[in-house]
Amino acid sequence: MATAATADESVGWPEPEIGRLGLWLFIISEVMLFGAFFASYLSTRLGNPDCALGISVWPEAGHLPGLALASLNTMLLLTSSYTMVRAIAGAERGERARFRQNLIATIALGALFLVVKAVEYKVKISHGYYPGSELAKASGGLAIFLSYYYLMTSLHGLHVVAGLVWNGVVLSSPEDLEPEALTRRCEYAGLYWHFVDVIWVFLFPLFYLI
Repeated sequence: MATAATADESVGWPEPEIGRLGLWLFIISEVMLFGAFFASYLSTRLGNPDCALGISVWPEAGHLPGLALASLNTMLLLTSSYTMVRAIAGAERGERARFRQNLIATIALGALFLVVKAVEYKVKISHGYYPGSELAKASGGLAIFLSYYYLMTSLHGLHVVAGLVWNGVVLSSPEDLEPEALTRRCEYAGLYWHFVDVIWVFLFPLFYLI
């Protein structure tokens, strides 16, 4: 009986590995979701002469302020990935203060990203750059572009919110939680947060640079 139990344990996966596998499968499904939108967006811009790649779809009044705010948001998310890595390192070493400080910084940077994005939306809407506006009705290419822009950036924003909630749950972990368990929680949240950051790295050039 003991031999059989030992054999079962040897072929079974440790709990941390099962959790990590489940998270990667979830992230892959999210990649497929965003990948479908990216493919649709690129095929539209490649096949539609009104908003083809290389054509400036943002009029200057809406592009320049938006580009500056989007560049700021890129810096915020890249920095938040760095602080997340430091939070994981703090959890691994049992340095609770370092873990908390860096995870709080990650949450603050993510929240600031949403604030900046809201400001950018306000700027664009104030200039009439939103689906259904008079400007959009006058330009088929702009209407298509704006629809993709708001759909994909708002979807990404919802994922940022989910990441912030997840990080908040990790931050509220009990003080007596073992370092190994805390590290595992932080690593899982970190994988998702890095995924959210990578998606923005693709969104930024697609909507602001080409």
